[in-house]
Amino acid sequence: MKRLWHWPIDPLARTVRLLMGEKGWSYESIEIRPWVSDLELAALAPGASAPALLDTDAEVRTSAVGSLAICEYIEEAQSSPRLLPFTPMEKAEARRLWQWSEESFAGINNTLLAERVTQWVKRDRAPNSGALRQGAHALKNRMTFLDALAGERAYMAGRNLSLADLSIAAHLSSYDYFGDVPWDLTPDLKAWFARIKSRPSFRSLLEDRVGNAKPVKHYTDLDF
Repeated sequence: MKRLWHWPIDPLARTVRLLMGEKGWSYESIEIRPWVSDLELAALAPGASAPALLDTDAEVRTSAVGSLAICEYIEEAQSSPRLLPFTPMEKAEARRLWQWSEESFAGINNTLLAERVTQWVKRDRAPNSGALRQGAHALKNRMTFLDALAGERAYMAGRNLSLADLSIAAHLSSYDYFGDVPWDLTPDLKAWFARIKSRPSFRSLLEDRVGNAKPVKHYTDLDF
């Protein structure tokens, strides 16, 4: 049995879920809110936080905490389909952009996404307009870079789907839930996202609902 502790709108958890979908892994979904403690999760490892995976199907009962550790574990446990390319050069590029995604979007997660969660999910205070503007500006800058890549390559790291694509798509999908992605500014990126969004692994993300916050109308539209 595999158990995944996660919060549906968290981009890092979404990256893990997309990878598990691509690998065909089924799992028990344990949804937790980041601001609420979970004793079972805390018992997995010192300082554990979501996303976290417990795999009791492995030869040795294994827990992995954090998106990087989980994705590396899954890729090593099941190499097919390969989400880190085989050749060293392609693998290095996929790892570079995967790392770029996690680091570059972190500030947006802490501003734009965090304020949307405060506004529509937690509803415990008014959103910080300055943080919203800061996050929206940063998102546009990241999208300009990604649009250039999407115009040159079939996938972000080259010829094949990789963890770089899954991480980037996971982040953009979280922002898109609240309608914060200016797709009209980046047509090549939009076309790439439409292809990723149409993959079977994306279906569970399109079914996500976070509290009483409904996604924007185009969120589930594959031809948005």
